[in-house]
Amino acid sequence: MNRFYPLLAVVMLSAPFLAWSQDDAVIFTATPERCIALHKGQTCYQDVLFRWQTPASGEYCLILTDRQHQLTCWTGKAMQEYQYSFEGDKTATFSLIRNDDVQPLAQVKVVVTWVYKAPKQSQSGWRLF
Repeated sequence: MNRFYPLLAVVMLSAPFLAWSQDDAVIFTATPERCIALHKGQTCYQDVLFRWQTPASGEYCLILTDRQHQLTCWTGKAMQEYQYSFEGDKTATFSLIRNDDVQPLAQVKVVVTWVYKAPKQSQSGWRLF
């Protein structure tokens, strides 16, 4: 029984730290994750809503990774969503970064797809035999 109490004390003291580390988890989503153009190569237009959860302290930015373009920045939990007018003809990656760190905390992709692969040549009535 004497061995049980020190173990119980360690578990009880570490519980708040475990809960605190779970609060530091970063959640990052994009809705919708897909942009659909009519033909391959056409620019796709879509309003994308980014949502995230970041730790309470720190300065963060949402960037368009391919161009290293900052879309918006904030401190702590001050901002948790951002509406973006996406325009692109290929898949784009977006990242959440901490201002003092180069590595992204989280990434999402907006995938560009199309209904028709490529515009076919026009079907004219003239043919060579």
